[in-house]
Amino acid sequence: MKSAMLAGVIAALALANTAYAATSTCPTPHEIKQYAMGSGGYRYAMRQPDGRSWSGENPQATASYLTDSTFHDARYKAQDHSVTCTYKGPMNSDASFSVTLKPVLKWNLIPIGDWRGTYCEALEIAKCSFTHQ
Repeated sequence: MKSAMLAGVIAALALANTAYAATSTCPTPHEIKQYAMGSGGYRYAMRQPDGRSWSGENPQATASYLTDSTFHDARYKAQDHSVTCTYKGPMNSDASFSVTLKPVLKWNLIPIGDWRGTYCEALEIAKCSFTHQ
């Protein structure tokens, strides 16, 4: 009887630990909002449903960078617990910007994606999904 109760408690704790894990991915360009900065360039922002925010800026950006760019890569930095997503324009275009989400605690890659350690480059944003708390 006691061993059955202990097994139930362990199973409940295991479920509780995974219940706090979230899966995220970089925002698509159409989810990102851009705001002109007073000194030139643009600031980029996107608020997730859980209240976390992606943000970044490019002082050299023009208004078309957001619409000209597509997802390029994602990178996790353990030093500041952040994930940065980079978007680039078509070949021979200067369009480029990044957005960063932090803090990203207990980050882990999703093995079915295209992560190579803490770096992921893919044509599809979903292949760079990650889990975190």
